[in-house]
Amino acid sequence: MFDITKKPFIIFWELTRACLLACKHCRAKAQTKRHPDELSTRECYGVVEQILDFKKPYPLVIITGGDPLMRDDLFDIIDFMTSNGLRVAIAFSGTKLATKDKLEKMRSLGVSRIAISIDGSNPDIHDYFRGKTGTFEKSLEIIKDARDVDLPVQINTTVTNYNIPDLPNIMKLCIENEVVLWDVFFLVPTGRARADIMPSAQEFEDVLCWLYDVNKETPLNIKSSAACHLRRIEHMRDKGIYDIKLGEVYYKLRDKLESLERELGFGDYKGDKEIVTGAYGRSMSDGIRRMTGITDGRGMMFISHIGEVYPSGFLPLTAGNIREQTLEEIYINSRIFRDLKDPNNLKGKCGICEYRFICGGSRARAYAMTGDYLAQEPRCVYVPKQKRDQIPNEPKGL
Repeated sequence: MFDITKKPFIIFWELTRACLLACKHCRAKAQTKRHPDELSTRECYGVVEQILDFKKPYPLVIITGGDPLMRDDLFDIIDFMTSNGLRVAIAFSGTKLATKDKLEKMRSLGVSRIAISIDGSNPDIHDYFRGKTGTFEKSLEIIKDARDVDLPVQINTTVTNYNIPDLPNIMKLCIENEVVLWDVFFLVPTGRARADIMPSAQEFEDVLCWLYDVNKETPLNIKSSAACHLRRIEHMRDKGIYDIKLGEVYYKLRDKLESLERELGFGDYKGDKEIVTGAYGRSMSDGIRRMTGITDGRGMMFISHIGEVYPSGFLPLTAGNIREQTLEEIYINSRIFRDLKDPNNLKGKCGICEYRFICGGSRARAYAMTGDYLAQEPRCVYVPKQKRDQIPNEPKGL
């Protein structure tokens, strides 16, 4: 059994903040040069040993950045991790650094999957976000190369006001490239990301309900990041109790989905794939098992390039540093992790919501917009049953 009060289910490890790109929504405010105080190779080996101290089953480790390909010792670190039995995935930038030889090396070292960001279905949209021309075509080339060397690929997409209408086209690109997972991230206004490009609460609900449809009606596996509302939506729609009024964005996306289903031959899709967004802790067919209720600080931790430990990369409150404490000590004893492990500590409507143990809202977005990581999710339309019971005729969604 995996006890998330004692150890994280998933660890994101930022090996470097160096990156050749300058993405407009970059959490890390990545720079072109590596930080002089980055963890050394020896210190990275020490981090791996601390992860192993959690004992089996080990946490899943996602190597991220910046761009981890900016580190010359990347493959030595990966080799040390996988040879010691850790499951490792890696997210890197769509640049010239991601050669086919390096992808083949990742596969040979046992990397479970790579993640490439696609934020638009064409260069005009994607390259605008990435801050450099040519990244769209390069990213598609990397995806093709990875498939050629039999390395599973995940596509990550950040949802903003600019690319919502393009989401069906990105979905089509995911299906055509046979990716194992489409991870749809809902913007958190931190780092370079500005609040004015973040969708509204109703748009969150609309897009998430559409993603449920895509997950149900096509072979594409989908998860949401920084939008645990999808777990609530999955539960409500599976049980036939969803009656929140949806907006214009949903119906426009729905129309486009139906058109693409006919074009791609999924109009009568009868797949027996379970809908898995995290509401039940079931395993996806993408090879990465799931657990119920994982979110910032609750089954999740983030290690920065200089050893600082956060509940997530988008909640930049330091709980400790691996140069001074062990990961186990930080995860079990630090105040912020203790606060976040218990959804009953949440404030506002999140604290009384019947879905707080499977959702709980984005703690990173709450902190970014209110300064309080326990505040209610700022981008959720759902009204909890307890609140509706207190106010006669209160609708489920506002």
